Amino acid sequence: MPIQAPESPGKRILLVEDEESFREVLQLGLEPEGFRAVTVSGVHEAKALLQGSTFDAVVSDLRLKDGSGIDLLVWIKGQGLETPVIIMTAFATTETTVQALNLGAVDFLTKTKNDLQELTKVLKGLYAVPQSSPPGPVSDIGDLVGVGDKMRRIQALVGKVAIADTTVLITGESGTGKEIVARLIHRYSERAKGPFVPINCGALPESLLESELFGYERGAFTGASAAKRGLFEEAQGGIIFLDEIGEMPLPLQVKLLRALQERKIRRVGANEERAIDVRIIGATNQNLRARAEQGAFRQDLFFRLNILHIELPPLRERPEDLPVLADHFLARFGQKLNKPTMSLTDEAMAALRRYTFRGNVRELENLMERCVALNSGGPIGVELFPDNILAETNGPQSVAPPQPCPLPEEGFDLEAYLNAYKGHLLRQGAEKCGGNRTKAARYLGMSFRAYRYWLQELGGLETLPPACPRPEDFPPKAPPEGEGDA
Repeated sequence: MPIQAPESPGKRILLVEDEESFREVLQLGLEPEGFRAVTVSGVHEAKALLQGSTFDAVVSDLRLKDGSGIDLLVWIKGQGLETPVIIMTAFATTETTVQALNLGAVDFLTKTKNDLQELTKVLKGLYAVPQSSPPGPVSDIGDLVGVGDKMRRIQALVGKVAIADTTVLITGESGTGKEIVARLIHRYSERAKGPFVPINCGALPESLLESELFGYERGAFTGASAAKRGLFEEAQGGIIFLDEIGEMPLPLQVKLLRALQERKIRRVGANEERAIDVRIIGATNQNLRARAEQGAFRQDLFFRLNILHIELPPLRERPEDLPVLADHFLARFGQKLNKPTMSLTDEAMAALRRYTFRGNVRELENLMERCVALNSGGPIGVELFPDNILAETNGPQSVAPPQPCPLPEEGFDLEAYLNAYKGHLLRQGAEKCGGNRTKAARYLGMSFRAYRYWLQELGGLETLPPACPRPEDFPPKAPPEGEGDA
């Protein structure tokens, strides 16, 4: 039954908050909106009041001195009370958001500068919309941390997507956390007890990718001395995660489409199909819709994958999450390396805010691990940052006007020079990534297939120039016969 619209002097709200100043701000701010807030500072006081009095809603902080808002929520539901519960926190993660919603909270709000406005909006909404409790508690895992509106919406969306047993497409730049989201969907879904099987579609050649995905029969090709189950069969009852799905060759896309439509696969060299019970999650940093319109990706497969879509924003579009993420990673690596809790100096945090994280959250995570490993005690300052970050974040400096690239007077062979320069960058990328070509391709912003193609075209990694080539090292070729001045 919907609750009736608020009447003067207002609906009674039990506000559970251990920070006195914030508690008073909310209490005073709710009154003009038609709500009377009774305030307490902890779980025990809240339970005592709820046992002897009736409230129209409970608003509780997540972290309290004598427990948590989740503890209070579980107790309220255990008492059979139908009082709507709203959880607020300054530190939201997907697991806490989904846990609160699945245990019956009507909303999970992040403390921001608009917290009073958001809380008022939710409380007013309670009097027009009946509330229901999503089923099933979940466990705490995950690194999808954020306090801003964008991440809060994604955290809640992950919980809803997890419950719906259908195909998901996760998009976003490299390093934004696509696999983390896929694993969270698996953990919170009904397939949580089944396997989670990831594969990078851009890291394998077409022939090997097909046999890895669908398996093969004995004698299907040279070296197939015994039959082998593919990853679709390995993922039976669970989820298969197809990372970089935009790199999948077109012929294999046809087989994947059939697996999605018919829930059947055929091993390489087999005459019969096998039924599968697998949920598919695809991920890509490409614009699949645009690629489908260009004919580089099958449109019918795109529409089958795009049933549920989660787009992850780059870190530069969520600056409010930067301090929270940094603290999160510092705490995690401090525990991992058995070091005390660390924090960033104001100067270091200001530098991070000025830096463009092209590698997104993954780059920030790696940076925080480096800082924890190198820090010998005390707050972490900019002296522990690598040179590339310092160069970008040293503040405004006088910059000399760009100078033209010096070219030899007699001219040079531009095509040969560009090939050599490209080869030099390919080699540099491989060396920077410790010889791992998959990582090198990702570092250079290209697919593994394209990286491998250029290596082959240019004669192999060992033949590529270690030093940056110079135009004067490539004298001009004679023009083809018959070509004159234009």
